[in-house]
Amino acid sequence: MRAREGSRAPTPMAEAGPELLGVHDAQASVPYRPRAVDDALEDALGADRPLVVVVGDRLAGSSRALHRALRRMLGDRLLLPVTDPHAVDLAAVVRTARTIATRARPVVIAADDAPPALLDQVDDALLGALGGGVRLALTTRRTFLDAHLAAPTRARLEAATIAMPPGPIGEEIRPVARARAVLDPVGWSSRVPLALLRTAVDWERLGVPLPLTPALLAEVAPLSLTALGAPPADRGELRRTARDLLRADHGGLRVLRAVPGARGRSRLAADRLFSHLADGDAGAWPVSEDLARDLWHRLGPEERARVARVALARGEGQVALWLATQVPPDDFEPEALYRLGVVLAARSAAHTPEPGRWDGGALRWLTAALDRADADLVPRAQRAILAVESRREERASLPTVRLPVEDAWRAEVTRV
Repeated sequence: MRAREGSRAPTPMAEAGPELLGVHDAQASVPYRPRAVDDALEDALGADRPLVVVVGDRLAGSSRALHRALRRMLGDRLLLPVTDPHAVDLAAVVRTARTIATRARPVVIAADDAPPALLDQVDDALLGALGGGVRLALTTRRTFLDAHLAAPTRARLEAATIAMPPGPIGEEIRPVARARAVLDPVGWSSRVPLALLRTAVDWERLGVPLPLTPALLAEVAPLSLTALGAPPADRGELRRTARDLLRADHGGLRVLRAVPGARGRSRLAADRLFSHLADGDAGAWPVSEDLARDLWHRLGPEERARVARVALARGEGQVALWLATQVPPDDFEPEALYRLGVVLAARSAAHTPEPGRWDGGALRWLTAALDRADADLVPRAQRAILAVESRREERASLPTVRLPVEDAWRAEVTRV
């Protein structure tokens, strides 16, 4: 039976390999190390819960833990993996699964690394369509779950969450030292391969919904070359190098891999070990504002809003500001609007040579947040608005005086 767009054909769960749940590395065959969370995950699957959401950071072992638990608890079912979590119509996949369950046997829909575009679809109607032989199991990052989803959606997901313990267990079985060497610019005679890798890593860290094809990677990678202080490379060299990285094995570590997508289209992805190191290792680097500016031209407002929400959850406010430019406020939750206002106000105050240049824009974000704020957010939004307005008035009259409200404002900026 053919699956609908956005998912593969169903596979017997007992025969499903870990790659169908996002475990692509060579260490997938390493003996599994049980943890206490495995019992909670198996209990949730054994309790016939229609939705299970496994949440963890990179290398927390979420994908492998879910694969093991599904095989142990639901091995008699069919697995329907989601191929493109950014573009899938989840309701359509559920309808397909219900048809399969009626004609064959019960089905588990599984999506690995579910981004906000998929999580946003988990509404009451979708939950109501589950059950009766159809289950939905997701893995997702904490930053995706924290990406200012609508409050009802967040509540549904949290109620179904199994949280992986802190600490990247994947570091114990993955070639971390080798990955650090790959990320070290000193190890490359040319910076072109490293620029391609960094671009793929940043794409993954932000959860960009566009499939990263070789052609698109070659278009965007010059931004990383510039950040590395390397001379420009022509498009042909970039594409040739991308193909070489797909084939090359760096000490048991594949730098880039092709991930099958919908309609047979593949996308490029970096090994997740690199994004883990890029966020917290000695050689870490921030996602650049230049990439955000480039994405502004490639993504529609709704897609930019989702990526901006991820950037905010990651603490990359400047990246979020670029992506949020000209996005309607209704596309953001009040907390996201508030954070955008706080970040822009701080940038405005620090702007040289024209402090306060973007105060008007900051007030627009903050006012939009206040219009829809809940009881907790109202006083914070009011304080932020008062701080910006007071600063504007004081700058016009007594530029050297700092009002008391400024102290509260500075504390709030630090907290955000």
